[in-house]
Amino acid sequence: MSLKKRLAALAMAGVMALTLTACSPKEMLSNAILTTATVLGFRDADAGDEDEAPEKKAEAGGSITFPDGMETTGRFVNEVHGDTLYIAFNGIANRSTDYFVAGGDSVTVTAYATTDSATINEFKAAIWELSDDRTQTSYVQGTTVYFATGGECSTATISGLTPGKMYKVYISYDSSSYYITGAMTVTGVGSEEMTTVENEDA
Repeated sequence: MSLKKRLAALAMAGVMALTLTACSPKEMLSNAILTTATVLGFRDADAGDEDEAPEKKAEAGGSITFPDGMETTGRFVNEVHGDTLYIAFNGIANRSTDYFVAGGDSVTVTAYATTDSATINEFKAAIWELSDDRTQTSYVQGTTVYFATGGECSTATISGLTPGKMYKVYISYDSSSYYITGAMTVTGVGSEEMTTVENEDA
């Protein structure tokens, strides 16, 4: 579809969404967004709600013990020891680890964190894959996991990785005023060597 036709269709979708007053505002907005995404080619017209990845929450359990001698007081520290990536974070909102090599098609992530916020009580971890030429990074679909901020460990298994490829963990906390402090381990790493990509946002 040409750009001109797409823009025309986008405008029409907006008009249609505004005229459907029988829908609730939330439903109307959701439908308008999906319609627009389909018109612009960002979403398959045949895609249904069942194609959307459900929200995945980590289950209570697990434990984290840092290796002897590892520095854990820095703002964001990540090191691989054996087959596990250890991460210590202090007062962060959004940070990424260096890239690690996947040892298999899945990793086990255990984490805990605390925050001063009384309302935002969870943070997220997601996996991103580095391209073979190390010029691009892309989100691995379905790898976002939600962890509680109560200070207790919880664990989740994340699948969909390719053994031998390079990945990073992106930790995020959706607040503009508060931060999280805690720790995380990623078990299933295939090498103790990690890679840093220059000029990449943390």
